[in-house]
Amino acid sequence: MQNLEKIDFQGSLPKLLVGALDHDLQIENLKFEPIEKNGRASAEVHWLFKPEEANGSAAAVIRYFAGGDAPPHLHTGFELIYMLEGSMQTSTGEVSKNDLILLKPESIHKSSSKAGCLALIIWQQPVKMLN
Repeated sequence: MQNLEKIDFQGSLPKLLVGALDHDLQIENLKFEPIEKNGRASAEVHWLFKPEEANGSAAAVIRYFAGGDAPPHLHTGFELIYMLEGSMQTSTGEVSKNDLILLKPESIHKSSSKAGCLALIIWQQPVKMLN
């Protein structure tokens, strides 16, 4: 795991309500795994639900380390990003803590984070990488 000295993610996560259960999403309880596909660099994911569990839809908490990025990709459905901590540079500008961005189907964007960030991302459908 890489060091995130510049950003303190503690306290950034909201309460998660799942069915009749509720608990806080504490950063130490999240099970992050490296994102090893789609050309992403220096990023990890904690899946809330995966595409194979929901007919292509997905939701996750994504953590970009300093210098993390994702190459240009096409959205085949809507994508909703809520920035929990830090900031991300996207094709549409900078997204900072508490910003919400909606990417429409057929939109193309790339993203990166200079200092690192933590975001909740919901995908209606998987993205398609552009090569």
